[in-house]
Amino acid sequence: MKLFLLPFLLIFSCVSIAQNSIYTFDGSIINIPPSAFVNDARQYPKISDFSLQVYHPMSSEQGDRAALVTIKNMAAGKRFFQAEHVMAVLADGARHTPISTVSKLALEGQQTATLTLEFGRHDYPIVSVYTSEKLK
Repeated sequence: MKLFLLPFLLIFSCVSIAQNSIYTFDGSIINIPPSAFVNDARQYPKISDFSLQVYHPMSSEQGDRAALVTIKNMAAGKRFFQAEHVMAVLADGARHTPISTVSKLALEGQQTATLTLEFGRHDYPIVSVYTSEKLK
């Protein structure tokens, strides 16, 4: 009996672990500008030549937050995209930079790329994602 129970428990735990990282797209919300929330801590994305074309917030059942983003290098020459170039605003007004991304993603002039950025585990969903372009 123990011999049959061990593989079952091992398979069940692997399936359970795999489900922890599954993201689903959040329901659509009206585009809420970052300026709608007070920024007392004065947190801003790093100044860059990147423009956010579109974003789609995602969440896991455990509260992990991420966004599928399409960014464009607005400069004529090559630029390196870093996590600090993007910021997310959560429904409680907190601002966060991504915790994971390609360390440095090279984009040629006017090149567009789509990637998933993870923002960590939070109680509140993402309501806005932006770059320094929105601050100009």
